[in-house]
Amino acid sequence: MWVMRDVTSIDHVADCFKNAKLYKREVPASGDVPREMVVLFTWLGAKQKHAHKYAKCWTRRGHDVLYVTTSVRDLLFPKTGAEITANRVVDFLDKKESDVIVHGLSVGGYLTQRVLMAARDSQIKISHQIFDSFTNCSGMEAGVENAVNPKYQGLAKALVGVYVKYADLSSIYEAQRFAVTSPCKAPALYLHSLADEVTPFPDISDVVQAQQKASITTTYLIPAELRVPHVSLLKYLGDEKYMGYVDKFIENFRGYVTNPNLDHTRLAITDYITEVPAFYPERILVSQ
Repeated sequence: MWVMRDVTSIDHVADCFKNAKLYKREVPASGDVPREMVVLFTWLGAKQKHAHKYAKCWTRRGHDVLYVTTSVRDLLFPKTGAEITANRVVDFLDKKESDVIVHGLSVGGYLTQRVLMAARDSQIKISHQIFDSFTNCSGMEAGVENAVNPKYQGLAKALVGVYVKYADLSSIYEAQRFAVTSPCKAPALYLHSLADEVTPFPDISDVVQAQQKASITTTYLIPAELRVPHVSLLKYLGDEKYMGYVDKFIENFRGYVTNPNLDHTRLAITDYITEVPAFYPERILVSQ
């Protein structure tokens, strides 16, 4: 059961349930309102002002956006956190007639997979999947070690190692297995920087390959020499360029029906984004 409350008329944002807000769409200049609702899953501990930028990219194009957050506690204790949130998302979407676009950012990709798992037995129609800086929570020790200040890397690796050894990670492992053995068959888009130190692209190659087999899959990579950090593609590309890749993907596969018996690997598209606006020259000066 979800309850809408505390509607903010200025921003057209409403609380739906714990960890979720609904951004109401704007009428696009064309006057044509798309039929899909977007579910936006943000990275761990994302500030609302940052997530707001992604949500506005969608609402300006006429989409309602269900914005779902992931807290540290939800990730560390998924049975009472992330899984509960995923079920609430499915309950919410099951009452809607709209097709659904899922947009997972970083570790939000894990929660996206939990929602896709829970949605299998529902009436929800997933039309498109978008994964930006996808993180499937594997290799957490290396990911944290690479992401922190070098002088704290040893401590970070040790602490995460203890967590991985003793915590109940069954929920995370289930999502990982789903992503590589029976992924959602909606068309998928991956956006990833090859300079990503939190989730190096080779770490998710099995996920991407499984998706390429299951459905039409498009992958855009930013070369490592451009030094674009984890989950920073929107910042470095800018709204219009970032959403240009997304818009093209949405339009190309709107209404596409996947043949569940076909191996789609030969249809996979991989391309490189080499023109990154030079608004942030400091990224070139940071050593890896």
